[in-house]
Formats: sequence, C-alpha cells, structure tokens
Amino acid sequence: MPKTVLIDELHLSVRIPAGLPDADTERVRLTLLGAEFMSRLRRSVRLVFRAFPELARVRVSLTR
Repeated sequence: MPKTVLIDELHLSVRIPAGLPDADTERVRLTLLGAEFMSRLRRSVRLVFRAFPELARVRVSLTR
C-alpha cells in the first residue's frame, strides 16, 4: 500500500518578454537555475501551505 497518493499537480510557468536581450535572458535563466532561488521558492510554498490548516497533513515537493 503506498504511503501517499497524488491528488493534484500545480504547474508554474515563467515567461519573459519577446525580444529581451540575450544577456538579460541569460541572467533570468541562471537565476531560475540557482540553488538560492529554488530554496527560497520551496520556503515560500511551505509558508503558503502552512497558512491552511486543512493542508497540514499533505506532503509537498517542488522539483524542476
């Protein structure tokens, strides 16, 4: 018997303006790939889930 069951997936899309200079595009890309960005995003997601008591027992994972 599985310990958890997947009941929903949420997807986040990140868009940049068309025609953004290559250097700016690269900075955005490197930021999104960075460990600090993922760490802060995970922390933010946890804070949001903690704000809803009915979600106290759910497990959340954030992956790329």
